[in-house]
Amino acid sequence: MGIEFASDGTVLDLESDVCGTVHIYGKNNTFRVGKNVVFNAPLYIEGDNHLVEIGDDCRIEGGIRIVRGDGGRILVGAGTTFNAVGISMHEAGDIIIGQDCLFSVDIHMDVSDMHPICDGGTHERINHAKSIHIGDHVWIGRRTLILKGASIGSGSVVGAGSMVTGRIPDKVIAIGSPACVVRENIIWEREFGAPVVDRPFASSPDPSAVQDSGSGRRSWLGRLRRRP
Repeated sequence: MGIEFASDGTVLDLESDVCGTVHIYGKNNTFRVGKNVVFNAPLYIEGDNHLVEIGDDCRIEGGIRIVRGDGGRILVGAGTTFNAVGISMHEAGDIIIGQDCLFSVDIHMDVSDMHPICDGGTHERINHAKSIHIGDHVWIGRRTLILKGASIGSGSVVGAGSMVTGRIPDKVIAIGSPACVVRENIIWEREFGAPVVDRPFASSPDPSAVQDSGSGRRSWLGRLRRRP
């Protein structure tokens, strides 16, 4: 593990070894990793008051990059697998991912368009950053783009090559650009031959309710730990 930081108030809370390189620049940034995690990815944080938390039993391959703004949050629930996922945050926002999610390769997420677009008359910006929310037990196919404002319900599957820009309900298959629902009431499993389990998904926390302290934060912390 290589960790480099030039930061006042940096918090590193690592319950597993981190194999990737970690660069943190700014003030009051926090990086937490739970138990039994494989973290083989570069992490780059620039700015102040950012939070990255990886839950128990996760496997993280790819990269996490926060390059602008202050107060960004990336929370990954227990048992989630990233095979080759790039997470960027070019403005402050939240990327909240539930438990037991499966991400394929060449997947990218960002809460920002990276460049401002303004109204021609008022010159006011029209493409503000928006948070991303992904529920529990979600499968994301390869080469998928998950853009600002995306919300993917628990138990759903997003097909390869899709672009998610809006809301996808629970337990559906969605595919396309933009992603649209093509099948409802589905159940998926990680392995062939595994018992088919109709999971009673809990309501995912509203990203705006997950604060650094208080009841919303405590409810999210429970999702970072593997269920018994």
